[in-house]
Amino acid sequence: MAAVEYHWVVTLSGAIGPSQHQVTVGDHGLVTRDPSTTTRLDILTELIDRLKDTILERTGHLLENANVVFFQLEPNALKTQTP
Repeated sequence: MAAVEYHWVVTLSGAIGPSQHQVTVGDHGLVTRDPSTTTRLDILTELIDRLKDTILERTGHLLENANVVFFQLEPNALKTQTP
């Protein structure tokens, strides 16, 4: 099966920094995967790791106890209906 481009949106909540402040973070983008060899969980796990790495780079602190608040993954193509 051919690779498919997907649009994704993910929002996480968790604790950050020594004071363990509760934060909500999110991101969106595109990912291309072969649906016959990749699961939604594979993509979600990759995105969580990517977002946590970004937070660490920006703040110098880990996002701990991350929980998924929202996750959506859809093919990045609008289908038109024929009459």
